[in-house]
Amino acid sequence: VFSAAYGISEAVRLSKRPKHFFTTSLSVTAFSLYIYFAAHFADKIPIFEKLGFSFRFLFYVLILTLGYLFAAVIMKKLFHADKKFLNSLGMCGVNTLVIALPIIGYKASLSLSEAISMGIGAGVAFTLALLLINGGMKFIHRNKYIPEFMKGTPALFIYTALLSLALSSFTGDFLYI
Repeated sequence: VFSAAYGISEAVRLSKRPKHFFTTSLSVTAFSLYIYFAAHFADKIPIFEKLGFSFRFLFYVLILTLGYLFAAVIMKKLFHADKKFLNSLGMCGVNTLVIALPIIGYKASLSLSEAISMGIGAGVAFTLALLLINGGMKFIHRNKYIPEFMKGTPALFIYTALLSLALSSFTGDFLYI
């Protein structure tokens, strides 16, 4: 969830608005499942297997972009979604978590059922991350012992970094090895 600065900054931005947690988490889950389905079936095409990792990654990005455009058109035409919602939907579609999932699935050789579980789990993990960041933001703003130069964004990024280290301990893997 905290795989890159973009993912962290968007998670922090979204954590400020708890009323959007459900729609955001649902969108991340939907895009995760969509990209997993597309990647799973694309990986079965014989010519696709022969192409390198860079092409595979670009293909995933293309599939994800088309999925976002399709979802945006549907939401705009059928549900009259406003620009703010479409921007949020775009963030969910190009989230670093979402684009990392098919690569993880490919490298781990996941079955379709495992991929579905991973997609749903990604949405749950994203929700958990938003809730934890939101709780941390409230605590940081109330804490009078934080030095003045560390208040706000610096303290929040240190909290997020420590949170990501704590959550990564559940994987049982070594970090960055």
